[in-house]
Amino acid sequence: MNLRTFIRRYCLNSRLATHALTRLHKSLSSLVSYLARQGFDSNTWPTSRDEGAYERRLNGLCPELAATVFSHARDGIILVDPFGRVIAVNEAFTRLTGYGQHEVLGRELNAHRLVRRLATFYTPMKNALDFHGHWAGEIQSSHKNGREMTSRINISAVHDRHGNVQHYVALFSDVTQMKQRLQLLERDARYDALTQLPNRLLLAERMRQALGKARLHQQKVAIAFIDLDGFKALNDSYGHDWGDRVLEIVAARINATLREGDTLARLGGDEFVAGLVGLQAVEDSEPLLKRMLQAANAPIVIGAQTVEIAASIGVAFYPEHGVEIEGLISKADQAMYLSKKAGGNRLAFCPTRFISLNSEA
Repeated sequence: MNLRTFIRRYCLNSRLATHALTRLHKSLSSLVSYLARQGFDSNTWPTSRDEGAYERRLNGLCPELAATVFSHARDGIILVDPFGRVIAVNEAFTRLTGYGQHEVLGRELNAHRLVRRLATFYTPMKNALDFHGHWAGEIQSSHKNGREMTSRINISAVHDRHGNVQHYVALFSDVTQMKQRLQLLERDARYDALTQLPNRLLLAERMRQALGKARLHQQKVAIAFIDLDGFKALNDSYGHDWGDRVLEIVAARINATLREGDTLARLGGDEFVAGLVGLQAVEDSEPLLKRMLQAANAPIVIGAQTVEIAASIGVAFYPEHGVEIEGLISKADQAMYLSKKAGGNRLAFCPTRFISLNSEA
């Protein structure tokens, strides 16, 4: 029977519909009465028929469960009274910090050398506990053997039924290795693995800051694009290990010529970019750029081999040739190719001025 037939046959007949609703009401009333006899309460369902027995069993289990959690938790657990004195610590705390219960019980936690730097966080921590009942953060702490640690602490206030603080529960974990891994990942993301110089990402970050400062103080910034002349042929002749060593030596030599605040970055291969900051005039960059050219031109000795290598350097200036770092790098790159076309081993200033080690054109 389809829905339309059902409606036509039953629902349009008011006498049948009334009779069906009456029977449904009686059935539901019988069901409600049965559930009530079984102890069902719609406000607290599901519940036991013997709620008192259930609560007594639960109250008996809670201390046992709490003790199990306290003993077997992998994080350190510290119980502190309202005055900051340690009431109890678990075995994980001792394993993580090296301090046994007898060395911390009754001591004020913020005065213990384990967390001697907690004073920095004390005021915001206390405010958070007073207003929100919870505080979480990272602190520098010390293992008993003197090893520096970065620790993650989560503190919660436990109140009685009147709202007064009974004690505080602190969860303590050692995140030192995790922080170190994150720092390594962050370094890998911003530094070249071979030369340990900044990569393009870090160069862009630093130069954006430098350009903002130059704009504020009406200074100039020089962007120098450096490419080693003939490096590919040397790399193919002596091998990639030898080529990597050459790149390390040249990078260190050029970097040593820069001032504090300047940046030398490796883009990849034999391409480098230097950012020279805080210049009052374009001409102020020339002595620095010549020192960079000389550093790249110095003979290199690796084992029994002595080779000479040179560099072509193209230079663009903020704000004359652009106000964005990517645009300035592109302009410096174009000037570097002009240097190579002119014979290499020279500076090429955007757009067409050249300086070699021995002459200027």
